[in-house]
Amino acid sequence: MSQMSSRINTCTSGITLASWNVRGMGHPIKRGRVFSHLKMLKADIIFLQETHISPTQQSTFRARWISQVFQASFSSKARGVAILFKKNIPFHLEKMIADPQGRYIIVSGHINSFPLTLINIYGPNFDCPDFFRKIFGLIPLALSENIIMGGDFNCYLDPYLDRLSTKTPPTLATVQTLNNLLKAGNMVDIWRLCHPTGRDYSYYSHVHKSYTRIDYFLVSSELVSKVCNVKYHNILISDHSPITCELQNIVSKPAYAWQFNSNLLSDPAFVNYMKVKFAEFAEFNDTADVSDSTLWETLKVVVRGYILAFESSKKKEMNRRLVEIENMLKITEQKYKSSLSISDYNKILQLRYEYNTILRQRVEHLLLKLKRKQFELGDKPEGLLARQLRGIRAKQAIHRIQSRSGDLITDHKEINNRFRDFYTELYSAKFSASESELDSFFKDLALPRLSDSARESLDSPVTQSEILEAIKSFPSGKAAGPDGFGCEFYKFFSSKLCPFLRRMYDESIVNKQFPDSLYHANICLLLKKGKDDTDPASYRPIALLNFDQKIISKIMANRLAKHISEIIHPDQTGFIPGRFSFCNVRLLLNAMRVAQKSNSTAAVVSLDAQKAFDQVEWPYMLYALRKFGFGDFFIDLVKAIYLHPSSSILTNADRSTPFSLQRGVRQGDPLSPLLFNIALEPLAVGIRKHPDIRGIKMGDLEALVILYADDLLLCISDPVSSIPSLLEYLKLFGQLSGYTINWNKSELMPLSQNFDPNLLASFPFKVAREHLTYLGLQISWDPKTIFRLNFQAALEKLRTDVERWKLLPLSLIGRINAVKMITLPRILYIFQNLPIFLPNSFFQQLDAIVSSFVWAQKTPRISKMHLQKASVDGGLGLPNFKHYYWAANARAISFWQLGSREGLILNSTPLWVKYEAGSVTKTSLPVFLFSKVSPSNTLINNNFIIKNSLKILNQIKRFTNAPLTSVYTPIMCNHFFLPAKMDKAFSVFESKGLRTIEDLYVDGTFISFNQFKDKFNLSHIHFFRYLQLRHYVRQNISHFESKPSDHTLFGFLHTDPTSKQLISHFITVLRSTPDTTKFREAWAREIGSEITEEVWVESLSRVLCCSVNSRYRLIQFKVLHRLHYSRTKLHKIFESISPLCERCKIEEGSLTHMFITCPVLQTFWSRIFDWLSKILEIKLDFDPIIVICGCSALSSTFPYKIQQVVMAAMIVAKKLLLLNWKSPSAPSFKHWLAEMLNFASMEHLCSRRPSAQKYINHIWNPIISYFK
Repeated sequence: MSQMSSRINTCTSGITLASWNVRGMGHPIKRGRVFSHLKMLKADIIFLQETHISPTQQSTFRARWISQVFQASFSSKARGVAILFKKNIPFHLEKMIADPQGRYIIVSGHINSFPLTLINIYGPNFDCPDFFRKIFGLIPLALSENIIMGGDFNCYLDPYLDRLSTKTPPTLATVQTLNNLLKAGNMVDIWRLCHPTGRDYSYYSHVHKSYTRIDYFLVSSELVSKVCNVKYHNILISDHSPITCELQNIVSKPAYAWQFNSNLLSDPAFVNYMKVKFAEFAEFNDTADVSDSTLWETLKVVVRGYILAFESSKKKEMNRRLVEIENMLKITEQKYKSSLSISDYNKILQLRYEYNTILRQRVEHLLLKLKRKQFELGDKPEGLLARQLRGIRAKQAIHRIQSRSGDLITDHKEINNRFRDFYTELYSAKFSASESELDSFFKDLALPRLSDSARESLDSPVTQSEILEAIKSFPSGKAAGPDGFGCEFYKFFSSKLCPFLRRMYDESIVNKQFPDSLYHANICLLLKKGKDDTDPASYRPIALLNFDQKIISKIMANRLAKHISEIIHPDQTGFIPGRFSFCNVRLLLNAMRVAQKSNSTAAVVSLDAQKAFDQVEWPYMLYALRKFGFGDFFIDLVKAIYLHPSSSILTNADRSTPFSLQRGVRQGDPLSPLLFNIALEPLAVGIRKHPDIRGIKMGDLEALVILYADDLLLCISDPVSSIPSLLEYLKLFGQLSGYTINWNKSELMPLSQNFDPNLLASFPFKVAREHLTYLGLQISWDPKTIFRLNFQAALEKLRTDVERWKLLPLSLIGRINAVKMITLPRILYIFQNLPIFLPNSFFQQLDAIVSSFVWAQKTPRISKMHLQKASVDGGLGLPNFKHYYWAANARAISFWQLGSREGLILNSTPLWVKYEAGSVTKTSLPVFLFSKVSPSNTLINNNFIIKNSLKILNQIKRFTNAPLTSVYTPIMCNHFFLPAKMDKAFSVFESKGLRTIEDLYVDGTFISFNQFKDKFNLSHIHFFRYLQLRHYVRQNISHFESKPSDHTLFGFLHTDPTSKQLISHFITVLRSTPDTTKFREAWAREIGSEITEEVWVESLSRVLCCSVNSRYRLIQFKVLHRLHYSRTKLHKIFESISPLCERCKIEEGSLTHMFITCPVLQTFWSRIFDWLSKILEIKLDFDPIIVICGCSALSSTFPYKIQQVVMAAMIVAKKLLLLNWKSPSAPSFKHWLAEMLNFASMEHLCSRRPSAQKYINHIWNPIISYFK
């Protein structure tokens, strides 16, 4: 036994388990103190009792360092147990049993490959042996014999050693039963096993003035050899002490990886400290004998040391006092246990109070930051809301993986080694093509080459402005690389870092080698959707690169993006600016329609490239760059980036040893997608030029290659000869480039009924009959099938989401943002890619689902048009899905303007536009855009794609009241202007610049014949043709003598279709602002004073800017739109409800009365206005208009910051009134002051974020100072 005790005292590593009765965790301060103390105990697996958390408050246990939570709840007042796992513990759950009464929870699973059953107990506080019989009866249901039972048993095991009291212990049946069950179950009280005659206690009763040991860890005998360091800690925070123990050899120690804490950037002391340290570093290290690369590497190491020193000094001071208190408390408690002295007891209370005060201060600081984040972002479309909507998942762990032989590996270290072996092999060069082999492959391809100006741009030196632009472009919050410095650090200290960075880049480019740290990356693994989680190939490797490496890659990517369209064919749309995935889908649909109509033997082949980004051979890629005409500077820089990269694999808590990479472009590097496109383009060029690989003929055009990054789709005709030639060419290309096809996941979809079944069976593809999955869409030649598999499926998915979202505590604005953030992008993606005419019933269903969710399954209180208003108009921005449907399709249809004669000869014009232009007869696509055209089958050759687009376009024209004809309407190829079809002279006019009706106007006036002759250099013989033109314009444009103003719809359709944010701009065109006059007049009528149009418009526009907090904005929105139920309104709905105000019981409770004019509220409002006048040093008399609108004609004359404070004061007051809506008394002025302080503090705290600093700081500093 002494050996056991000795071994326990010397054990220093393993998993730490802690059990603690916390006596309630409902209050955030208490919860923060508990978690803070548990972190100090270094607990990995935590058993909590008496959590007092109701089943609807599951997220209460969420913390950054907690990954998994299992709990059995009862109510917010009593009981409740939970088992929590720290993020570094890779626990895999297999079974759970939870008590609905909140007294026990049993979880079984594995840590690494070690099976374990954990039982957390909160025993009854009365003699109840049946409870423990039930618990031990459940043990056979567990999946493991390795059992750890912990918790508050509310029962001692030894009446003499486990108690310290002057009273005789009562005889309890539970004691006898529990000891017998332990013997029968071969389980031991591990603390007693280590301390056979020792005395320590876990609970102090203030009532009975007694100590008892009633909190235990009971373990199965098989685990005794693995248990160490069992101890009771001081009784702090709760009246129970935590008990901890360690398990050895269960989980490996997690790999330490330092990460910069970006919260430090909001600490002025840290910022000033770092500014001094940067200056010191430059002074002592920036010398002539130190190279720029060495200087940069040294800077990162030294700065990391500075940061660690700063953090350490802050923690040491606080922890020093905590340790002092703990030691004094331990000595005093031991003394009290033997003396029971009142003075000792008082000393214990004093020490506990000081300890809790220090913890509370630390927790309050963290809680304040948490409140700030919730205050600012809680209901906004940010990550905080996204995590609620998508569900907070435990940190992804990989519990098993297949070995090379197919056996399952469950040990986490072996799993990490398996992935390291897999990626070492994957990134090893497989093909070493010789120069002659590459020459032979490329010699007949005739690849396009970069222009001289493009090459010169790419080869220019890196500038400091480019570095700054690149740093600013990275989104915050992304994982850092191995050096731990994230983009937040670079953004904040960019002025200090950029000079060093630029010098390092310049030197590295000259030396053709970067510093060593830029070559290493960590690889994290993301499981692909729907893939086997035991197959190493099912995971997508994301390289977490150091930020200094990403900056230089981003600079070169920004340069290359401007010129890459010169060398990449329009068939490739992935990662190319100005190209869109819908172009691929539209071309595919047209090709499928042509093949289906002709009934020729044709097919669509979808090739699944196996690890396409990871298998690019570098010699091939560098050779391709030279063939495309890249200069030495760019090629040498790419060589330097890929000189000797290495990576470590991150899985669970393990990081592998580094291994070198010999091929592949890193996923996570900004330059990689463009390099991959360049590497793949020779394959696309070769397929297009191959004489035996034939595409689908579409008139004079051919659809063959359709690319979106590595998603390769081929439209094949004559498959008997085309597919064998394709397979042979793919094999040749793969041997040079590393490109490999996964035949098991590649698909072929026959496009005709006469496809030979034997021929299909001979191809190495899976056969898709009804539809093909492409870019996340289900593609078919049948519009009805497309509608069913995509649009109806989206509705079902939304219904499922809404059922889950119902459980979240979201406000109206939070629910609207959920729709904007999750539902809108998903639906919009389908709208953008599939030109299907949707019936009104679809939008009715969609709106019904959204409306039910937004109004929490209650009757809507206001028209959805008011919710759909833009924020600047006082709305909440609820998406109007029909508008997005129109805008998405209009953006695609706007490409029809390229269907003119000039557009069709451009190489950049998408192939689908050229085909659709050729498939219309007697007219042209621009005529469809700029004139009112019925979707006649005689004009469009029964093309359902064009027909659907025309029907959608005509809907938009009717909605926007667009005129029948625009000045952008072409003269030629216009079936409304027949002379141009019959008279070749009009073709001469076109060559001289007469292309559209707009060309017939000079200085806003219709052109005279003399002007006509002079402008287009024509003779007088064309007078009759001039009259024909004038007659056509007169017929189609009212008051044609003056040039009509440009209608917003036609202006949109005439915009460059590749412009950014075109859909958003068109939504603005479509959005109509509903009239709110009735709300203004209703308030004015009740107030008895006019609210001017200017004040009302101002109040609506300031809903958006009244606070950074969405819920305060919502209060103002609801008040202005009269959405609250007054007593008067309730009486109209339910006659049994009295219309009288519940406060004064005298007058009817209209909204104005309940917010403003009730006699009970007069003191409340007068004190607020007096306070504002005093603090802001202005004369501000009580004004009902200011109360409702937050502004008035008078307040608008005040400085902006005063207006903001007045607006905020009114909103805070209205919030309190709403919280006391049914109360007979008014809110207190003291309560308003407290809320005002909280509001000002939160707004001021948000100002520490750079995005809000300018807006808030100058407004709230005076108010904060006053409260201080």
